[in-house]
Amino acid sequence: MARAKKNENNETETPAAVETQDGQGGVESNAKAVKFQEFLMDNDINVFSTESMDDDAVTVMFRSRVEANGQRLPCAVIIDKTIFTLVRTQIISGVKDEKRPKVKDYINELNGRYKFFKYYMRTDGTVYLDLCLPFQNDEIDGQTIQLSLGLLIRHLEDEYDKFMKVVWSDDN
Repeated sequence: MARAKKNENNETETPAAVETQDGQGGVESNAKAVKFQEFLMDNDINVFSTESMDDDAVTVMFRSRVEANGQRLPCAVIIDKTIFTLVRTQIISGVKDEKRPKVKDYINELNGRYKFFKYYMRTDGTVYLDLCLPFQNDEIDGQTIQLSLGLLIRHLEDEYDKFMKVVWSDDN
């Protein structure tokens, strides 16, 4: 991950993330992303890599992995210039066609049970777990994101094995 550093005046200097294809962008183009990166640096959290997207919302993805029941799952904090910051975790990819109806039913059950977490399946059989945090203007709260990631991990510790039993069960 590109690390922010303090200069001789104790001011934070935040390096660019991976630049977009046209050479523009980077973390410094998104004030909320800069603040989140500063939070990470100030708290010595260095488990994220950054990637800037070439889009109108000036999206920056902070990629990492979360561990649940021994499984390391891809996770990203997606920060753009909209009011919403998204924490997205990939639960599984390639759910077989014959398993999808049962998995979708279970996803609907989970979505009805939990307010903070929302599961969904893409047409390619990849299942994601999202949580969405609103932050107005250019404000962001790294502690809220950190707390949310902790809640996400605890949720996955409780639900991941049950979810995978549905995916791998012999009955359709």
